[in-house]
Amino acid sequence: MRGLSGLFVWVLVLAFGRTPVYQSESGAVDDPQLAKIQIGRDIRVENQPVLWILQDVLRGTGVPGGFAEIAGCSDLPKGSLNLKQGTTVLEAMDALVAANPSYQWQLKDGVVDLIPWAGVPLLDLTIARFQMDATDDEIPIVFQNLLRQPEVRVRETQLGLKPALRQGGPGVVDEQPVPRRPASIHIHLLNLSLRGAFNKIVRTSSNVIWMYREIDCNGNRTYTVEVTSDH
Repeated sequence: MRGLSGLFVWVLVLAFGRTPVYQSESGAVDDPQLAKIQIGRDIRVENQPVLWILQDVLRGTGVPGGFAEIAGCSDLPKGSLNLKQGTTVLEAMDALVAANPSYQWQLKDGVVDLIPWAGVPLLDLTIARFQMDATDDEIPIVFQNLLRQPEVRVRETQLGLKPALRQGGPGVVDEQPVPRRPASIHIHLLNLSLRGAFNKIVRTSSNVIWMYREIDCNGNRTYTVEVTSDH
């Protein structure tokens, strides 16, 4: 059973195999850091949401992540993974995509991304320019403002997508709140893909994962973006 202890879930009001694949920013096939960082617990999950599995792999490692999925009306993609404590992040990610072959993983912009082989067109959109000053507690607001940029809205329309409608506005749920001083962050994006922009934002804080979910239900195509952290 997946443990949720200490998990923040930030939900924005906005409505990604074959053989294991690893790709760094430089195109190298190995990364010394990911080959040394180890997962801190055994992971044994069967038929659970793939996002949960990625969270389990990265939890406590200090490595930021990204995740995308495309689903139908109610069938969120699920997967399985069986790993021993001490497995490196690199080994864990190779095992994850080997056990769940519709996904590939890449080290992109310093972030471990898990995406479908089929790709996600909206995430390929180029953001010409975006900048914002905030704190690391306000990362959901940064995402919200980014997704309101005109080029995002235009591409949504071209793809027949709409932001999913929710009530309540951006929120933070912390099951075990720990007092801390928010850190100031400055986001400056120039000619980056939307996926690259997501990665750059989550790199401002450790153990943060962005999640893009696209739902195609009876011809109604919507998407949501969420951010999770195990601070």
